Amino acid sequence: MTALSLQQRLAKSIDIALGTAFEAGQLGQLTQLSARPSIVVEKPKVPEHGDYATPVAMSLAKPCRLAPLTIAEAIASHLTGDEIAVEVAKPGFINLRLGHRFVAAELQRILELKGDYGRTVPEQPERILLEFVSANPTGPLHLGHGRWAAIGSSLERILQFAGYTVDSEFYINDAGNQMQLLGLSLKQRYLQALGEAVELPDGSYKGSYLKELAEQLAAAQGDSLRDEPVAWFSAYAEGRLLEQQKITLQQFRTGFDRWYSERSLHQAGAIEAALADLEARGMLYRATCSRQEQSGEITGRSKKVQTPHAFDEEDGGGEALFFKAADFGDEMDRVVKRADGNSTYLAADIAYHWDKYQRGYGRLINIWGADHHGYVPRMKAVAQALGHPADSLEILIGQMVRLFKTNPATGQKEEMRMSKRRGELVSIDDLIEEVGVDAGRWFLLSQSLNTTVNFDLDLAQSEKFDNPVFYVQYNYARCCSILRKAPERGMPIPARFEFLKPDGSAWLETPQERALALRLLAAPDEYRFAAIDRAPQRLTQFAYELASDVSQFYEHCPILPPLAEDLQPALRYARLGLVVATRQVLATTLTLLGIEPRESM
Repeated sequence: MTALSLQQRLAKSIDIALGTAFEAGQLGQLTQLSARPSIVVEKPKVPEHGDYATPVAMSLAKPCRLAPLTIAEAIASHLTGDEIAVEVAKPGFINLRLGHRFVAAELQRILELKGDYGRTVPEQPERILLEFVSANPTGPLHLGHGRWAAIGSSLERILQFAGYTVDSEFYINDAGNQMQLLGLSLKQRYLQALGEAVELPDGSYKGSYLKELAEQLAAAQGDSLRDEPVAWFSAYAEGRLLEQQKITLQQFRTGFDRWYSERSLHQAGAIEAALADLEARGMLYRATCSRQEQSGEITGRSKKVQTPHAFDEEDGGGEALFFKAADFGDEMDRVVKRADGNSTYLAADIAYHWDKYQRGYGRLINIWGADHHGYVPRMKAVAQALGHPADSLEILIGQMVRLFKTNPATGQKEEMRMSKRRGELVSIDDLIEEVGVDAGRWFLLSQSLNTTVNFDLDLAQSEKFDNPVFYVQYNYARCCSILRKAPERGMPIPARFEFLKPDGSAWLETPQERALALRLLAAPDEYRFAAIDRAPQRLTQFAYELASDVSQFYEHCPILPPLAEDLQPALRYARLGLVVATRQVLATTLTLLGIEPRESM
């Protein structure tokens, strides 16, 4: 396993050279080495400037009181060796070009490590709890849930591959009025299925899934359930719908280490325990209104920021229990228990996150929808009030998905609307049926979390190269095809591939060969930054670029007879080894995204 990525190893070499230059008195008035910045290594925008570059010399100009170019030359003078060529460029860049031996050795590492190539060890190992989807068990999972499922499950794999300890969790919102309403909706549908003329309650769940469930009940049980309480129907609907959600997520290649029931928080007394912890820390107080209302700080502001349900006028306006959220940057204090003794939704969320910390997780990552944006400051306040750093709780806010499909009648792209309670639901199951799991995951993963996804169903169904996931899988299958055909064409797969000639020069010298090899070597850093930045979409872009390199390589660099009949066998085998390495990196990348590496298309 590789503990350091390529960029980390280059940064370490530059840091050592920097230290040597300092010890040799070549860094002007720099008085202490601890003043040097962290080393940034990146790919130049212009390939002619090298494979990698660092601007570290420019950041040292002020403390050294030297021209960046002079500093760069001093550092570069200690970056010696025939594996990496070093040059200095204005105004002070140190450009690095990987030598043939270096590239060949890295390709061998890919072949040796196989599926472990690209694994790294984080600078600060952490135990992470990743929570995502966390839907109400009141119906099928819609397209937005599908996006959280794709991102969350991919991020879990990516973080684990980058060396973090990660557990995943689905928070079942099975407490609250929505469960009562679900049961009432199902009972009314059941009575309708028995032939009774009953109306659905206002705000009820009207999706066809609930009607079908009621008809199944009526067919199996007749009218024997007519007198069962609403609570029975709530429990029955929850069990059936939650089980269907689990099946759907499993089909969408999304699993969880734990399914955590909100109701269990209430039953275990976790809400009272968490509030007691906050009270012991001096973070709660009782009053008829918040401190901000008392001081007039929020006078005249919109009702949106007023304290909700702080007290009940019918019971004399008693005191509510407030959390001092404003002490940690929230716009105002928040009610956690009303005057009537009932706890708020915030109280349950406090207890849930309190429980997460109690289980020993040092970092909590939640993936939430855009409608939760205003909730972030108060949950950050909760983390701090419980004695944890604000950044120990990461809340990733994602935008929703807009689904487009060509109307055959008009030939125009039209958006498909969805609404759970009106029954016009575009579900994950619908998506899987329309485009399959691979295309569904790719398009939901291909843009950053804070960007709305405009999902083109027609493109996702296409089996042409304009469909990016088809293009990537096709080029993976192309690698597999070459390796299947090689023995048939007189090129059995050897135990070891050689990428250097006997004199130490490279067999792989064409621009297409080098571009493909360098892309493979960048994989560990792509995985690492995807983990650090919480950005699975980085890997869809990397996979697409790698597939493009494969396509160019395939077009310009023949491998198998008869096209490559006139080439030296050693060159053909070096190219074949490059295909093996490419297949491995593509397989790893697609697997991290939860997309199947298909061996044939």
